[in-house]
Amino acid sequence: MRKSKIADLSVYLPERVVHNRELEKRLVIPDKELPDNIFERLFGVQERRFAAPDEQVSDLAVQAARPIVDRVGAGQIGFLIFASACADLIEPATANIVQHKLRLHCPAMDVKNACNSFTTGLMTASSFIAAGMCDHVLVVNGEKLSDAIRPEINTEEQLCRHIAAFSLGDAGAAALVSRSDEASGFHFQRFMTWGEHWQLCTIPGGGSMFPHDPDMNYFEGHTAGLKNVMATVGDAFFHNCLREAHWAPDDIQHLFSHQVSAESSRIIAQMTGVSSTKNEEVFRYYGNTAAASIPLAMHQRLQRGDIQKGDKIALLGLAAGISVSLQLMVW
Repeated sequence: MRKSKIADLSVYLPERVVHNRELEKRLVIPDKELPDNIFERLFGVQERRFAAPDEQVSDLAVQAARPIVDRVGAGQIGFLIFASACADLIEPATANIVQHKLRLHCPAMDVKNACNSFTTGLMTASSFIAAGMCDHVLVVNGEKLSDAIRPEINTEEQLCRHIAAFSLGDAGAAALVSRSDEASGFHFQRFMTWGEHWQLCTIPGGGSMFPHDPDMNYFEGHTAGLKNVMATVGDAFFHNCLREAHWAPDDIQHLFSHQVSAESSRIIAQMTGVSSTKNEEVFRYYGNTAAASIPLAMHQRLQRGDIQKGDKIALLGLAAGISVSLQLMVW
């Protein structure tokens, strides 16, 4: 079977930096005094990036992908996958808009799987390469989560439902997945879903449940319940995958995971047995960027030159739904 690898990686971060204080002004609850710097106290976030009002989700993806397209040439890309929790619109696929903006001439489609969208896109790309459909797949992502933050919070009930949204940030990412004839590349890919927990974290609007209710277009989540389920199912999933792949936690030199708080690295270290120093932290300065968080963390470590050829890497995806994914690769 033909192997694949991440041959190139790029990210895009909007220029606008948004600090906690700016968002705290939205919390005006009668007869209730909230703690100073509540978002840092709760989540550990200090700042995040917000896209411009006229900047679309597809624009974030295009800005991340364009350097890769310029390096390899548009003619080399055999397939385009837009893999994000966010989208420009319901119909057509956002991948079509990205393809048009990048001036590509290849099949294109969306892969949507909440915060596991990008990792699922990587798995799909690897499958296409293994099947001999193409040699190079461009996986792109754009997350404009700032649109899902409720503009004003003025009751305790709203605060409980929507406060987690204030940790969200915007970003774009892109990866070129290519055929590999070397030892480098993906050695193991696995993905599992526990759909009975889908209600723990949602943006309810935009589909058939609430097609015309604007109040349903904001992120809401039961974060404590989500964390408890993740810890239960993620632990067994991760260690079962390692046994099947004949890897041990100590073999992993770099772990890149989805992050929903500054505590994510510590919690994941407890769950996996992989030292938190091996998990690249991006939440504090970028917030929860949904499916962009894993490529953002990996790109940050690559830019520092900390990843060397032959290093063993784990990509651990955690998402609402609930879904968990693990990909093991050699750089």
